[in-house]
Amino acid sequence: MTDRFEQYYLTKCAHRLARAFTAGSAVASRLADWIEEGHLGFEWQPDDDHYRRHGVSMKNWVALRKLLDSKVIKGGMPLPDQLHRNTCALAEYAGLDALETRIFVLMVRVKVCASFNELFDDLVRRAKGRIDRVVAGMAGVGAQEVADALTPHGALLQSGLVDLNASGFGVDTDLEISERLLRALNMATGGISDIIERMFDDPGQPDVAWDDFAHLGAAADFSARLLTGALRAGARGVNLLFYGPPGTGKTEFCRVLAAHVGATLHAVGETDDSGEEPSRHERIQQLQLGQRFLSRRHDVILLFDEMEDLVSSPPLRLSDIRLSMLRGSASKVHMNRLLENNPIPTLWTCNELDGFEPALLRRFTFSMEMRTPAEKVRTRVWRRLAGNQGMALDDATCARLARLLPEPPALVANALRAASLGGGGVDDLTLAVREVAKATNGGVERVPGEAADDGPLFTPALINADTDTMRITSRLTRAGASRQVSLCLSGPPGSGKSAYARHLAHEMGLPVIQKRASDILSKWVGGSEQNIAAAFAEARSEGAFLIFDEADSLLSSREMAERYWEVSQVNEMLTWMENHPLPFACTTNMATRLDPASLRRFTFKITLKPLSPAQLEQAFVQFFDQEAPSGLARLENLTPGDFANVQRRAHALGITDTQELLAELKKEARAKTGPQKAFGFQNRLPVRRPAQPIQEASAQSTDTKAAGQS
Repeated sequence: MTDRFEQYYLTKCAHRLARAFTAGSAVASRLADWIEEGHLGFEWQPDDDHYRRHGVSMKNWVALRKLLDSKVIKGGMPLPDQLHRNTCALAEYAGLDALETRIFVLMVRVKVCASFNELFDDLVRRAKGRIDRVVAGMAGVGAQEVADALTPHGALLQSGLVDLNASGFGVDTDLEISERLLRALNMATGGISDIIERMFDDPGQPDVAWDDFAHLGAAADFSARLLTGALRAGARGVNLLFYGPPGTGKTEFCRVLAAHVGATLHAVGETDDSGEEPSRHERIQQLQLGQRFLSRRHDVILLFDEMEDLVSSPPLRLSDIRLSMLRGSASKVHMNRLLENNPIPTLWTCNELDGFEPALLRRFTFSMEMRTPAEKVRTRVWRRLAGNQGMALDDATCARLARLLPEPPALVANALRAASLGGGGVDDLTLAVREVAKATNGGVERVPGEAADDGPLFTPALINADTDTMRITSRLTRAGASRQVSLCLSGPPGSGKSAYARHLAHEMGLPVIQKRASDILSKWVGGSEQNIAAAFAEARSEGAFLIFDEADSLLSSREMAERYWEVSQVNEMLTWMENHPLPFACTTNMATRLDPASLRRFTFKITLKPLSPAQLEQAFVQFFDQEAPSGLARLENLTPGDFANVQRRAHALGITDTQELLAELKKEARAKTGPQKAFGFQNRLPVRRPAQPIQEASAQSTDTKAAGQS
């Protein structure tokens, strides 16, 4: 016994059980044994047959009833303890009626008091009593009243205060109450507000600012205005879904969004009652509790992170979702209510939408894709977050890190904190970001961004193209020039295809989104098409210049396709190319593999070639800061990329002599000897062979026939 009130309450429940069940019942046996063990604080040692299979003797049962009568009458009701007061206060706040309150108070005491829980469990499991009848006996009400109170539409289950783990009242049925709720009820409090605050998780303050999500554009602004209006009007059924790959800052954005609209954010279902990962029904139960008990406030938003927990296999259907109130029978109606009638605006996050039925997704008030911030935004984030951690990073370093490490604000903040605590500098910072990004990418290291600045290292004079690229750049960068242009840049590796595209974007004042084939191609059917659509949509949303490297992997000729998805992938690219309103470029080393239909969709088709003799001399001066040696102009098939490669090798080996540098360039040229592939746009028509003379053809036919006969 912990206090006088609990002893009185348990004695009262035992007294009700003794009046509700007969001497020959299994309940009588378990109750008599429990009292004999001294759980009620008084001694009772009947002279009875303990080997009896069921029940107790009528004599002892009558004696026990009289004893319990006297204890209840003689003791009188003491002042309620803290647990009872808190439980009744919460029941009143939830709007429970007298019967529902009595059931709730009973079940809270059963869960908190170990000895009482032992009796309850014995009566249900060992005595095989129906749970509704056991609860009715302890509460002193009718079994049918209990059954009616525990229906899915009743306030007890609708509120999430109590969870019925089955659809009926069998032996395995149990009434569950959240441990988090029990701890909140069993602590000294200053009132109902303290109890409610302890029932939910605090997601913490955001580490980033609202401006750090400027790359989300109008969608982020609309989500803020939507929430502001919903809170002001007390609108029901407001649900916002934020989806995107891990690491794009979905949870962090929810924190920032709540702070931006001046609301308090409560996370539901992040941990279970023991601090461990919660089950699906525990998360739903916490969501129900939040919707029920925070509904009177107009400054609260709920966060349900990682909605994938609601996805089962096969893919989720509305009728497959098992809410905590209907553990044994799924209910489409209740899932609809969860998204249509919730009084508190709720933010949901998930990594991908696969597995969610359209019937479920369309019930969200607003959905927004989370993307990696643009480079300009990332640079600003690096600068501000570095300052917050006391790390001195100049603007050039922040810009370089933003270009090399296209990670979201939340990951950047963690990496900066790690580097600061470790007392490290930029190298440690880069290491921290890359390792965390690798983990969030499934253990696969991300392809790094471009290391070079587009401006200083790009020299238009080293572009040897069949088209005047200087004129194209000049025309596209003038005021009022059309932005709906596209380029196909073909040529050998290192000839400057991607560099020119980035230079053009820089001159046009547009940010660059660069995609490699590995960023687009997916092992899942339909995945590549989705990634293609996402790339064009991202560029359109950010007003960016989109560059596809290795475009031959995405636009290969459909005539050579062996699988249907290879055709659908090309079709997806062609559709977007036809309708994209902003500049984009495709680069390829193998233009002859491109689908013919793709060529007519490019405004400019440019072939880049190896450096001319004059350009070779200019490149030598630029890369090695020396006069070009004689014999350099005779080298063939060299590109700016080859010079850059030799420059790196010379730096590593300490080579500075002009003739040694020339020898290294000759090695690069010899590596390209042999039959050279045609990199430009070639005539794809079949070659007509001259007609064979009739006599010769007839002779061949005769010879073949004779050979067959022999």
